[in-house]
Amino acid sequence: MTDTEALITAARRYCQDNHSYWADKYSKKRTGDDFPYTYTDNDYNIFPRYNVLSAILDSVETIVGHNYQSIETCKNDLKDFGLNANNLFTTGEHNSISLNAMQEERKKFIAFIEKIALENLTLVEQLPYRRRLTKGESDQVRQVLLEKWNFEGNHWEPLEELSPKPTIFLMKENITDSDYEQITQSIQQNSDTKLFEITEDVSDAEIEFSLFHPDCYETIYCDKSFDWIVYGSHESTIAFGGVWLLDIIQNLYADRQDKLNRWEQNW
Repeated sequence: MTDTEALITAARRYCQDNHSYWADKYSKKRTGDDFPYTYTDNDYNIFPRYNVLSAILDSVETIVGHNYQSIETCKNDLKDFGLNANNLFTTGEHNSISLNAMQEERKKFIAFIEKIALENLTLVEQLPYRRRLTKGESDQVRQVLLEKWNFEGNHWEPLEELSPKPTIFLMKENITDSDYEQITQSIQQNSDTKLFEITEDVSDAEIEFSLFHPDCYETIYCDKSFDWIVYGSHESTIAFGGVWLLDIIQNLYADRQDKLNRWEQNW
């Protein structure tokens, strides 16, 4: 890695590690199980922290792969993300406790970036490639998905029968770990090394294949060919499209044909 690549990686890892820390702390410290849940002051001092770290991480990942000529320019961009990054959960009205919690995390991230010494960047461990798409890139990918697969940006097969081409869907309960492994391996053999990850909250990204798993929720995966598609829904279905991919699913489920395209609603 170059120095700037290592710096960006360090910033990603910082956000991931601290997000996990605060999310885990919230799961242990959260009080009460009433619904709708009434947040305590202690809650307001915890969960906004991982929300703002998630927003910062999303912004940091927009510059993955960017070729910086100066380490200081890269640092300045990262500090700007720490100061200004927002998402759906960090905007809107917040009480003073939430605002202070988010501000503390912003300051800590900026301090982390400022204190990173050049000689320590060689110690940074690489992370899998994940780059947030720009709005223009995201719009372009979604336009092709609309044209080729009639994906309109919301639900897809089988929740909405939209695909102009044949598809197969499975309930997740009918997919074994071995099935997932074989499906994933087959897709890897027939796809590009990087995939598009198109999500419900429009946090669309380009990812390396190691980050792909078919067991997803309200997410579409494809590669730059757009010849195949995988869509996972909140209703525990996974839909597959693409001639060669359907052949693979058909062969894998040759003795379980009753599981293909069978909706099993368990609620």
